[in-house]
Amino acid sequence: MSWTDPEIAGYVDGPGGRTWFRQNGLAQSRPAIVGITGGPGMSHHYLMPLTALCDRHPVVLYDQLDTGNSDRPGDPANWTIGYFVEEIERVRLALGHGALILAGHSWGGLLAYEYALRHPGSTAGLILVSPCLDAARWSEDARALIAGLPDYAQRLIRECEASDDFANPGYQHANELFMARHLRRKGGRPPHHVRSGELFNQSLYTHIWGPSEFTARGTIRDYDGSPRLAEVSAPVLYVCGEHDEARPATLREFAGRMQDAAVVELPEVAHLSFIEDEPAFLGAVRNFLERRFP
Repeated sequence: MSWTDPEIAGYVDGPGGRTWFRQNGLAQSRPAIVGITGGPGMSHHYLMPLTALCDRHPVVLYDQLDTGNSDRPGDPANWTIGYFVEEIERVRLALGHGALILAGHSWGGLLAYEYALRHPGSTAGLILVSPCLDAARWSEDARALIAGLPDYAQRLIRECEASDDFANPGYQHANELFMARHLRRKGGRPPHHVRSGELFNQSLYTHIWGPSEFTARGTIRDYDGSPRLAEVSAPVLYVCGEHDEARPATLREFAGRMQDAAVVELPEVAHLSFIEDEPAFLGAVRNFLERRFP
């Protein structure tokens, strides 16, 4: 894809600091799509494929506090689900939007889901891209995927987790094997993904989640939003990859417990489906949008 310049960009004030945003599609009258980044710790850049949707919807991308272009006070007191959910609401109000279509990836999917629970009247729809909605289930699924790694890698993970030795080169090697199978399998890293990597906030990631995708030691390790799935009344689209760490079977189960949800599983890709197969991802999202927001 080509880079798309924002039509407007700026900052929204918050109690912890300023949140940076950009928007395209100012002339569109349908509900705005707000892209919510994962990680935690990624910048808005890797969600640039969503800007292709500005031909029908306003599209807002923003950087969560302590990421990307936003202020970086570095205060862990701000690093809570509640803070980051209300940050979305501050962006909505500042830009004057009505009910939103929230497009959240991974950790961003958790935030989108929590926003829908806390602000149902301001939620028009959810696009949950490989979300984490239950940390224990995520960890359980990760163990099943780790079982597919070579025996020596499984042993390294067990030993390093037992000793909390996450800087160990063996643990890092095993993590790289896992990521090559379940984070991104296809293609190179486009510039917008590279840029997010350059700006990644490792401290934020480790504090909230942990040292790797499969070792949850952070503040949300006990999070479980799944008991409230049936409360969401807005239409929901789950998108995931065939080899995703957010396992398709788990997402289908979650969707089955919601009022109005569907799952699209993209073949041959993993957790970064919108990077690995952008046309297939955008096709699935456009189909959902055109049916639900004609």
